[in-house]
Amino acid sequence: MIRCVHLTKAHPRRILYMVNKMVNRIRKELTQRQRKVLRAIEAFVLERGFSPTIRELGRRLGIVNPSAVFKHVLSLERKGYLRREGGELRLVGFPTPLDSQVRVPLVGVAPAGRPEEVFDSLGESVEVPEWMVGRRRGNIFCIRVVGKSMVDAYIDDGDRVLLERTTTVNSGEMVVARLDDGSVTLKRLRRENGRILLVPENPEFAPLEVKELRVVGRVVGLLRKY
Repeated sequence: MIRCVHLTKAHPRRILYMVNKMVNRIRKELTQRQRKVLRAIEAFVLERGFSPTIRELGRRLGIVNPSAVFKHVLSLERKGYLRREGGELRLVGFPTPLDSQVRVPLVGVAPAGRPEEVFDSLGESVEVPEWMVGRRRGNIFCIRVVGKSMVDAYIDDGDRVLLERTTTVNSGEMVVARLDDGSVTLKRLRRENGRILLVPENPEFAPLEVKELRVVGRVVGLLRKY
């Protein structure tokens, strides 16, 4: 139904407000810059399995000022392409094939607490959304977490974590690392003044310093059942 509005007696500001409201409802097109931002977010999710932070998005786009990146994110949110949940970006309607699943191997238990020597192949697999794996399908595996040293990173005892097999990681990323005694642990990697630290996300646990970093995998996603 089309509503006819008599504008001749309306206040000019009221007219402008109504016109803008109508335009905003109809016009969902993206500017060239907004398309670039949206494509960058989609590519990041496909590669990593989770959404980028504002700073990560800025680095990918070559935009130094986080406020400028956030402005584009707000525009995409107003136009219905993004939403924010718990401080994270969510792509609305992405991925389109929601029923598209892939199987990845469940290789064992990685202790997110005091390191234990438990990292065995279970001969099992789990189904995950294809968009969480992307082009890295052959390098993705799944672990079940034991312990609570990463609870402040929203990884709790019993959660299943997706990892990418890699030996190259950046400071600040969450990794499963093999320690000098052969045990494995899930922690956040920090490199500070030549030191290699495996840092928990729980103040009740102390960081571990290692002489040599042996990465088993990098965390790319989290599976949780409520």
